[in-house]
Amino acid sequence: METAGNASKKWLTSTQIGAVSEALVTAGLILASCGRLAPFRPIADDNGHDLLVYDKQTRRCLPLQIKCRTALDSGRGKTVQFDVRINTFTREGDGMALFVLMDDDRIGTCWLVPVAELESVSRRSPGKLSVVASPNPAGRDRYTSYRRKGISEVAQALVRLLEA
Repeated sequence: METAGNASKKWLTSTQIGAVSEALVTAGLILASCGRLAPFRPIADDNGHDLLVYDKQTRRCLPLQIKCRTALDSGRGKTVQFDVRINTFTREGDGMALFVLMDDDRIGTCWLVPVAELESVSRRSPGKLSVVASPNPAGRDRYTSYRRKGISEVAQALVRLLEA
């Protein structure tokens, strides 16, 4: 059986990648927070909220929009581009955008960006905002401060936000 780490990636659709990454993020947040964080999926994500992350301790909730990629973009830059459609982007509130670069069949590097800051740090083109980030731990770009090594660091950051 082929795995996601080889040629079978060509069969994954963007819908499948999105569903799998949201499921992995959900499970990862629960495990990394020892059950403190309880992610819920809205029946309809028409406001760009893929998950609502509830903190059982503070009883606060944080909307999360998730975008996932399975590989670096072609070219020498070794970056990855995530696109957020403007018509599904919610600017107001304390929501977060989570950009996930998969590492074969698990979550790799992530970028956790407050939605209030997303427009100012992204590239704007017709109909979308683009985040072009480097997963290189030594790399420095406008997304370095948002970069997280994996889902454990994302969970820790979310707990800090929900405690503030």
